[in-house]
Amino acid sequence: MAEAVGISRVWYAMLESGATDRTSSKVLERIATVLMLDPSERAQLFQSLPGFGRIELRPDAKEVLEGYAVVRSATKRLWTATTEVEALEKVGEEISRIVDDADLVYYTRRLGEGAWDWQYVLDRGLGKRNREAFDMVILGMTPAEIDEFVFYPSVSGPGDVGTPQLYTSSAVRAAYLDTFCDPKLDLGSLLHVGVRSRHGLIAGFSVKHRGRHVYSEEQRALMATLAELTSMALS
Repeated sequence: MAEAVGISRVWYAMLESGATDRTSSKVLERIATVLMLDPSERAQLFQSLPGFGRIELRPDAKEVLEGYAVVRSATKRLWTATTEVEALEKVGEEISRIVDDADLVYYTRRLGEGAWDWQYVLDRGLGKRNREAFDMVILGMTPAEIDEFVFYPSVSGPGDVGTPQLYTSSAVRAAYLDTFCDPKLDLGSLLHVGVRSRHGLIAGFSVKHRGRHVYSEEQRALMATLAELTSMALS
């Protein structure tokens, strides 16, 4: 820890044991970064030493700090992935941190015209119903309509963000409204971001919440950033 933070082992041991409470905000910031603390833990670290006073972060500031932590974590995990699927799984798990109240987080991967692989990363009881509804909806669709239903090519660029409002085909829009907007099924709100590599991979990450849900600009931006990072890593 001392070497990672850039201070002597003796000085770090004194800080850790409480033998001294004299240090700079720069040292505390480096400790927080090395430990990958979340915003609340970071604030608690600063508040633990006299002289720094009570620190209260605004909600938007907490979201920004959390965003940095998620991007840093996702980047480290991406560089250790050895396959496309592993990279998608790891980033999907990081997206689950961004929308930690989501009912469903999954990635989609295009196998061919109208053919997609779906894998759930987070499922709080909505996955089975969602897959059954999808299988039922695509029965009468052409391959091009199935692609549009999974946001291709409308959301085909790295980091592009899409919602069902992008559907232009009357058949696709009607299928979505009749099935996925049926209050009895309660298949919820949907946000999708695109992934695309130079080697031909077309994929994306999707997030669902039961009922009507509004995704914040911070969540959209973070999901788009992670989708771009994934596209870069897989290229």
